[in-house]
Amino acid sequence: MKTAGCVIGWCIGVVAAAGSLASSPAAHADIDFECEPGCWGAAAASTSTGQEVMRLNYETRQGAEDAAELWCDVKGKTNDCQVLASGLGCLSIAVSPDGKTFAGGNALFQDAADGAALNGAPPGSTIDLRDCNG
Repeated sequence: MKTAGCVIGWCIGVVAAAGSLASSPAAHADIDFECEPGCWGAAAASTSTGQEVMRLNYETRQGAEDAAELWCDVKGKTNDCQVLASGLGCLSIAVSPDGKTFAGGNALFQDAADGAALNGAPPGSTIDLRDCNG
């Protein structure tokens, strides 16, 4: 089964936020659905503290995004965390050499998520956090 943005039941959203976190909102997968035991993940970061968080295996996209923002704010003792990427499959966060710019990527496989994050990040950026929904 293949539909716009979906292949064999997997719908993947790719996000690359260039510049500051505030300049690019996170993109979402084509559809929103509930999955059990959990297949949604989200990555969030704070430009003020550099805190990065990834939350995986949530039943809904909104649940994953809410958890990523909340845990980022709690761990970083801030309130400016923003979602960089969310979706099914794997997630990555790339950070610029100065640590002030973040970009998120999401794809079915880890290497592709890494590439998506690096494509949205400044030159010299590296992957700082990566993982897959299980």
